[in-house]
Amino acid sequence: MDKSGAKQFAKYVNEKRDKRGLSMNQLCDRLCSERAAFYIEQGEREPGRMLREAILERLGVGAEDYECYLGWEEYAQWKMQHTILHHIAWEEMDQAEELLEVYRNTYCPKEVYFEKDYTATESSEGDGRQMKRRDETDMDKLPEGRKLERQFLLAMLAQIRAYYENREGTDPGKICGENTSRTSLQEEVRALLREAAGLTMPALESRKIADLVLSVKELNLVLETEHYREEGERPARYREVVEYLESGRIDRRGKAKLYAKAVYFLCRSLMKRRIGEKGTPEEGMLEEGIPEERVLELLKYCNRALKILRENGRMYFLWEILDMRERLFGRLEELPFRRHNPETRHRLRQENMQWKQVLEAVYAEFGVPKETFGYCYLYVSKGVYCTNDVIRIRSEMFGLKGEALCGGVCSIKTLRRILKRTTTPQRAIVRELFEKLGLSEELVKTELVTGVPEARELMERLREHINKNQWEEVERLLERIKQLVPMDIACNRQTLLRKEILLRWEKGMIDKQEYCTHMREALEITLPYEAFLKPGEKYLTHEEQSCIQNLMQGMDRESEEFLTCMQRLEEIYQPFTDTGEIETVSGMYEFIMKFVGSMRGNMGQFDKADRYDSVIIMGCLRTRRLWSIHDFLYDRWWNFTERRKKGIPTDIVLDDEEELNKCILLSQLAQSKTTLFYQKKLKSIKDEK
Repeated sequence: MDKSGAKQFAKYVNEKRDKRGLSMNQLCDRLCSERAAFYIEQGEREPGRMLREAILERLGVGAEDYECYLGWEEYAQWKMQHTILHHIAWEEMDQAEELLEVYRNTYCPKEVYFEKDYTATESSEGDGRQMKRRDETDMDKLPEGRKLERQFLLAMLAQIRAYYENREGTDPGKICGENTSRTSLQEEVRALLREAAGLTMPALESRKIADLVLSVKELNLVLETEHYREEGERPARYREVVEYLESGRIDRRGKAKLYAKAVYFLCRSLMKRRIGEKGTPEEGMLEEGIPEERVLELLKYCNRALKILRENGRMYFLWEILDMRERLFGRLEELPFRRHNPETRHRLRQENMQWKQVLEAVYAEFGVPKETFGYCYLYVSKGVYCTNDVIRIRSEMFGLKGEALCGGVCSIKTLRRILKRTTTPQRAIVRELFEKLGLSEELVKTELVTGVPEARELMERLREHINKNQWEEVERLLERIKQLVPMDIACNRQTLLRKEILLRWEKGMIDKQEYCTHMREALEITLPYEAFLKPGEKYLTHEEQSCIQNLMQGMDRESEEFLTCMQRLEEIYQPFTDTGEIETVSGMYEFIMKFVGSMRGNMGQFDKADRYDSVIIMGCLRTRRLWSIHDFLYDRWWNFTERRKKGIPTDIVLDDEEELNKCILLSQLAQSKTTLFYQKKLKSIKDEK
């Protein structure tokens, strides 16, 4: 059995956990057996997708930049999970529940659990549900590998029930059953969350968060379980989660996914007061007489949360944090506050109010709730592909068939079964076929194939410096990364060569013709350019797509070659454009289709350009991605103004100043360098009036 992937994973995990001072058993506690953990540690076993992600997340490593290749059976499970997540995020709860039942029957078979997880029965009062509960010992009887499937199921069910419980103007009885009340829905959510957390975090109530090794998903379950705690929320518990996230044990992207939520839960719990005869709680109201130090403490937390979201281009609980800051700023106005200049406080409050208002306006226009009601974004795995499909598509692109493809690797019969998805090929076979098709032997990889954590960390910094046009620092990091990664691996050479070409172009060291020649050479390290240009189904790695987009930047925009490239990219992303399901390819979709959409707009194909813009804006709002929204709102406005100039009728009516102000505010929020461009554009429009 080929064990190179298992060895590479083991090397990476062992180096990361050694830095944290963790044993393998501590890292894998309740995720798998000690025996399985030992085999993973020794590189003798490559864990399945869900276990692999759980291990990495407990090490504080996110999977946003990964490309992952799965056999068709494991891919089918991922696809079902993704579809469930999409339905919940898009508030299509009926479809989500139907598919969850299929998921339960397929991956959480009844013989493993009770025949019914939860039984709806009439309570003694006749207005609620009685929940069948299980002892913790029953959870331990789940077979290895089933806990994470079970935890996913319970977490999704809890989100759906919480959605109905929190949605205003709905009758839970009409939606969830005749005898269902909001109270019984809360009880059901509480039971679901308690069991989900207990699967991998037993005896949670009696343990300190700081003493545990937890993933972002598990920390989220801690927050949700505390929120629905029957005895009431404890601010101290929320502080524990905030402190865990501040401890450096979670990477920056993972921290961005949960820090604002933890801060919001903490602030909300501390800001409650009791009003009315029965003392019912009203959330979000500042307690009368709240001390100045408490206001400053909460504002400090909110400011830190806002900074983290802006630096990572995310909007998880962003509206809630802005709303909380507004209330805190208001309270400061009522206090004898002397520590800061009143003008500074007023400026910050105005800025906060404008950001909050522009978010509300854009959310309302596209029919998306401004509140972050769920946590599907924690469970989305990006860059996941089926090995069977990749081999089939790639072999057609390369013109490799039969013996030419499988010779020395497997039999013709096995190859046919792979192409027809009637078997999941052994990893050793996949790796050898991938090598013939210009793909990395690693079936789980970032843009670099390396077991050195430092190299991956430096690559993230390198991307940031490229985005900020800090080319001297880019050059320094490139040289360091080359020393850390094996350059005999084709995709490593391709990745670093592409970035080196961009560096040389930006520094004026090569002209346009040399730039295009070298960028094509970088692409052809793994993919013949002609294989991309010819018609037919395509599979391209993220790096190959980046090479092509960069290559197009140097082409004649009116050439047949440029138009063909644009058409081929559109064909790759057409399924995502049609369905709007861009969550799992969001970063690449925005990168590629932003460019394609702009070109279509320049060609006067405004309807097509608008469609791309709308798909991405809606996707960004639903998945809480901040960085690109202002770009696509501007493109939409530009298309509108061009139609107006040419006298082309359109259903959409946009106000110039209003749209550009949205772009200005959202670009400021995203810390984008295009803010000045929007401001100049707005000034010129005002000057023309």
